[in-house]
Amino acid sequence: MLLSQERLRQVSKDLLPGAALTANLTKAFTQLGDLQGDDAAVSLHAFFNVPGILQWRIRHYAAELEVIRATWALDLKSRELTIRLRELFLRAEMLEQRRANLALASQWQASGPLGLSLEASPPGLERESTLWALRREGDALQSAISELIGDSSRRWQLRPQGVPIFAYAVDAPDLHNLKDFGRLHRRLQAVDLEGARLRERGVKLQSWPDLTINLSSPPLYQVAGGRSTTFSVDQMFLSLGSSVNFDLRGNTAQQMRETRRDLALLEARLREQNARILQTLHQAQTALTLNDRQLRLTEARLEALRGLPGSFNPGRARENLERLLALDQQRTSLLLERTQLEALFWLLDETQWHQT
Repeated sequence: MLLSQERLRQVSKDLLPGAALTANLTKAFTQLGDLQGDDAAVSLHAFFNVPGILQWRIRHYAAELEVIRATWALDLKSRELTIRLRELFLRAEMLEQRRANLALASQWQASGPLGLSLEASPPGLERESTLWALRREGDALQSAISELIGDSSRRWQLRPQGVPIFAYAVDAPDLHNLKDFGRLHRRLQAVDLEGARLRERGVKLQSWPDLTINLSSPPLYQVAGGRSTTFSVDQMFLSLGSSVNFDLRGNTAQQMRETRRDLALLEARLREQNARILQTLHQAQTALTLNDRQLRLTEARLEALRGLPGSFNPGRARENLERLLALDQQRTSLLLERTQLEALFWLLDETQWHQT
């Protein structure tokens, strides 16, 4: 965005006058040992770059268009990073919940020799493997949040309090509400289309008559051969010229055909992109509804399993642990799926973002 703003300012800066100081030394090769001040020439020049009105206006408009697109692209990128940050917070919450669920396995272990034998049994080994997997997942989560924030010098503690909660599964947004859904996305598409049309207009202007204005003047100050001269208005000359380019070789026509083909391809690609997004959102609505039902059922099963009393039966303890790990893994997968499905709606839901 900063680069586009600098380019916009540079369009106006190109109208400012410039200055140049030149120095020359001329001496015969055989007389290099006898250098004098008269052998040096110093000139101070001032110059103006006066572009054509149409050319300057197109450059200025293109620079303004680039600033607008950069602003909206930055807004979209901020949304994407915010969505990633929310997902990391939810992953941290799921990780703590899985650790808490796994800790319940200790109440199902019998004491004494039976408990020792259970710890060496397949469920005990599976519990230990799950603990190591959770530790690796925690390290991966820490690397992801450090990369997203841009600071790996500390260990981040993610507290999910205040994380946005959505109800897209039961209250889906109106996908055809052009005001509150997908407005930023359509703005970026409109800017891309306008940029393509601007390139087409630039090619058309190549066939317009070209008007040139040349203003020449002597140096502001010059010293040559020991003689100094100053600026004189009598030595200023103004010349006007006009020319029309006849495209006998067909170069401009070829550029125009290519530009129009690119514009048509862009329009077709954007239409296909919009249709694909709508299809994905409709599929996500159905998937969210099914996900919500499965998640509520899994939560109910987990709640019932947490309320089971401890058992001295190794077989029953093993069965409970296997059920707990399976339900815990299913719940985590469903929550991650819901988070990703919600991200599709949240990115385009203008009511959830600062209105600009």
